[in-house]
Amino acid sequence: MKKLLTVALAGCIVASGCFAFAGCSNPTDYEHTIVFYSSQGQDLAVVTDTAIENFQEKYPGWKVEHIKPGGYKELKEKVISDLQTNIQPDVAYCYADHVAQYLGSKTVVNMSQYFTNANSFTYTYTDDAGNNQTKTVDRIGFTQADVDSFIPGYLEEGYGRNYSGIEEAGFTADTLITLPFVKSTEALYYNPNALKELGEVDDAGNAKPPETWKDLWRICEKAKTKWPGCTPLGYDSEANWFITMSQQLEFGYTDVDPAHHFLFKNDGAKAWLNEIKGYFDKHYFTTQQIYGNYTSGLFTKGPNDGGLIFCIGSTGGAKNQSGGTLFTTEVAPIPQVDETHNQCISQGPSLVMLAGGHNITNLEEKQIMTFQFIKELLSVNFQAKFARASGYAPMRTDVYDNEDFQLFVDGKDEDGKPLTGTDLIISKCVKAGSGEEFNKRLFTSPAFVGSSTARDQMDFVVVYVLQGQKDPDRALSDAYKACGGK
Repeated sequence: MKKLLTVALAGCIVASGCFAFAGCSNPTDYEHTIVFYSSQGQDLAVVTDTAIENFQEKYPGWKVEHIKPGGYKELKEKVISDLQTNIQPDVAYCYADHVAQYLGSKTVVNMSQYFTNANSFTYTYTDDAGNNQTKTVDRIGFTQADVDSFIPGYLEEGYGRNYSGIEEAGFTADTLITLPFVKSTEALYYNPNALKELGEVDDAGNAKPPETWKDLWRICEKAKTKWPGCTPLGYDSEANWFITMSQQLEFGYTDVDPAHHFLFKNDGAKAWLNEIKGYFDKHYFTTQQIYGNYTSGLFTKGPNDGGLIFCIGSTGGAKNQSGGTLFTTEVAPIPQVDETHNQCISQGPSLVMLAGGHNITNLEEKQIMTFQFIKELLSVNFQAKFARASGYAPMRTDVYDNEDFQLFVDGKDEDGKPLTGTDLIISKCVKAGSGEEFNKRLFTSPAFVGSSTARDQMDFVVVYVLQGQKDPDRALSDAYKACGGK
């Protein structure tokens, strides 16, 4: 049997990060295959294939297996399930509250040891002719120029100081637990034609979107007078709205300190919920859960047919915010309370490394090579390519020095011709969600076991209050209990 297996293996064909040959199936060589989990759809997975191909060409003998378990929730649940049987991936998309749940497994890798590591690394592999070869990784980590280009706020969210319970995992406040991949935020998509009809224009006659919530509600009132059947605003995430306003109005949401993780049961939150309940009763807005789908679906109807004028949603979903044939969608930052209370939520996937899956014996080599794949994903060329396809903002500033990418941000294709359709909307999103001043507005919430539960509860709180099922005090108290508060 051993001889037969050896002969069969000699005829293997390498394909898509696993070994396959006619007449039988052979398990993946996990010691030389990096398993990557993401929530990418097929359109973005095709883009990521280019990074995988570049990595595999650069480092012969190594493969990447890209697995897409579903959305972020499904991905998190699969990682947690895999950790129970030691088949976890080597690198995965994550949000901070996902990683907070992985820390107890003691498999999360401290990436500080690789981040700026200037050492080289040499490995051996067998070429197609069966000969042993060596390959050297010239530098394990990033150069200082690379690090200087990383957007500080994006990089900051990956450090241990933003997590609760790091000591039990053997980490410190300065441990680099995750690295940002690409980032999204929320944007105000708007119908410029409708604003012009309402007289909301600047000195040049261009549509002028609201900069403050006060302005937004004023325009909603005008819109309901002109088009009684319209719903002026759609908000695609109830939880994001609550969390964002907890920052802008400073009424508190959560805290990294275990002594008082949950802060949201407070008078400021109750006052804000009462305020938006009043606007909801005037039919100024709807939300994803109340509408039953992403509210961007109402955008193409136009205000004359009961549609939206404004939609607040993720820049990562820019391609879904088309005005169709009625208007060309414009993009602006979300409203603010005032110039000093203007925070905007930072979202989008980060990358976490997990050690030891599938009982491999070359742990150090595997982790170093996994980090090389991460470097490929964070390279200037790939970041530019992924941002152009998705609407997510790149995590490093030098991407904007890329000539083709700069054309894209300026609304032009590689030949300098104006972009159209969803490409143009994505371009506007990337432009609106970038820049040093805008990046100062971004914030993230603390991560701890239970922080994802708090986020889920904020969806319920907003919906219960808006639909009159609970008053703010009851809704917040029930959410506090659901999070383990007493």
